[in-house]
Amino acid sequence: MHDSMNRAITVLIVDDETSIREILHETLSLEGYQCSKAASGDAAIAMLNTRSFDILITDIVMPGLGGLELTELAKKLNPSMPVIIMTGFIDEFTYDKAIESGASDFIKKPFTAAELLMRIKHVWQQEKLRVMAITDELTGLLNRRGFFNLAEQQLKLARRNDQEIFMVYVDIDNMKDINNRLGHQEGDIALTDTAHLLRTTFRDSDIIARIGGDEFVVITIGSDENSLESITARLRKNVHTLNKSNLRGHALSLSFGITGFTPEGSGSLDALLTRADKLMLEQKVLKRKS
Repeated sequence: MHDSMNRAITVLIVDDETSIREILHETLSLEGYQCSKAASGDAAIAMLNTRSFDILITDIVMPGLGGLELTELAKKLNPSMPVIIMTGFIDEFTYDKAIESGASDFIKKPFTAAELLMRIKHVWQQEKLRVMAITDELTGLLNRRGFFNLAEQQLKLARRNDQEIFMVYVDIDNMKDINNRLGHQEGDIALTDTAHLLRTTFRDSDIIARIGGDEFVVITIGSDENSLESITARLRKNVHTLNKSNLRGHALSLSFGITGFTPEGSGSLDALLTRADKLMLEQKVLKRKS
């Protein structure tokens, strides 16, 4: 099976029984899925640490790491990956337990190939709808809803893992003038250029969103290579490179504010946004005065 970009959907099959792994692998491969296999939950986690999969299908009872524990760990590594849990022990494990662990669906053994294929298509369609609901249509970045959902999770993880994070609040300068003087199509180009610039500046694992008309926010984990100074330098360098290389009817200019969050400090997501927004506005005012 392929997605809308004509890419084969990748599936990781996890079961300690060789015969089941082989049957599922053959069945799904014939349907166009790109399948990989793991004989245990621990082996699956090792694979998930090195590459991403679109869908995870796992047995619930396995030696070592069981299906519920695997699901919880897998969702931490890839929160958007749908998980289908298989079990023949229906009296001991319930649908509720599977969903609580982060699974998208629960299937009872024995099942037919048609039933499994139907469930896979269902969870994949649900995931596509979820992504559409949290994605900004123009830029392909997270929208405001998607940002708040993931950012709240990131703050909890930062507290738990004792990590510092930075929030970067970005606003396009003179957006009203671009729209009025050059037209809204040129304004849309400014927005998509900014989205591309932020993707270039930050990592795939960072949270990048368009939360308003010309306002963008990034949450990134702090490190020696990702300090406030290095973030500022990268942003300015990439803006300069973009303006030097393109032939737009305008030069892209961004104002941004950066604020940090430490695990020992108190502060909500709204408080971080307020601080970063204030710093961005101060930079914008200084530009107007200069």
